[in-house]
Amino acid sequence: MKRLKIFISVAFLGCSIGLAQDITELKDDVNLYNTQLKNIHSSIIDDDFNIYISLPDDYDKSEKRYPVLYLLDGDIAYGLATSIARYLQFGKNIPELIIVGIGYGALNRSEGNMRSRDYTISSRKGRSGTGGAPKFRQFIKEELFPHINNTYRTVPDDKTLNGYSLGGLFAIYTLFTEPGLFNRYIIGSPHLSWDEYRIFTVQEEAFEKMDDIDAKVFISVGSEEDEEIYFQPIDEMVTLINEKGYESLKMEAKVFDGGTHLIGPPEALSYGLVSVFSKEK
Repeated sequence: MKRLKIFISVAFLGCSIGLAQDITELKDDVNLYNTQLKNIHSSIIDDDFNIYISLPDDYDKSEKRYPVLYLLDGDIAYGLATSIARYLQFGKNIPELIIVGIGYGALNRSEGNMRSRDYTISSRKGRSGTGGAPKFRQFIKEELFPHINNTYRTVPDDKTLNGYSLGGLFAIYTLFTEPGLFNRYIIGSPHLSWDEYRIFTVQEEAFEKMDDIDAKVFISVGSEEDEEIYFQPIDEMVTLINEKGYESLKMEAKVFDGGTHLIGPPEALSYGLVSVFSKEK
């Protein structure tokens, strides 16, 4: 009986080796589905950006125009977002979208990732090169939007911004300083504690100046995120916005049970897309 077991094991081992020998490489490069990659130089910031663009499946077969989803942290968020969006489109939870990821071609600052420059709303002591959010917002408005709208069949007034952590800080900063830049905002675990909670000063100034904000907003946080850095300031910000009671602002806030900071991005985007594109919201 022992011999039979040994024979069977050897036979299966031989079969596995044979299968492995039939595997061949199909391509040298692997590309994300329906993706175009462009490099855009910003004269406003004097730097280059990698722009990842995904078009709907039927883009070349129709004359339709599409809403655009703009992603911050595009180098890491783009692949995630295109997959999530396609699933939701298959389920008819959201419309077909043009997806635009804004990135740097690098994940680390030492290699050229400048998110701490572009997403931060003020210069913080001990953090050189921060506080570039006003210029980054100007780049999106005056350089990126015109290129996307002139090159692709977009619905120019239907633009969604997705930002997480520092990207979420930039998103809520934009909501308060130039809310009409986007009409939908997906804001995941925004880093509202940046520079001694400076965003609350921006919020107070916005409340004094603006009578209304016409946008759909989704804000989320994980229940297990740091209380001081994330959970409490986000809870306070949501409370303040609700108390202000902007008539045209439709906001949904969600706490992900058991969620930590780095578990949150897929949940924030999935639920956020459904929320901001829901006709009931």
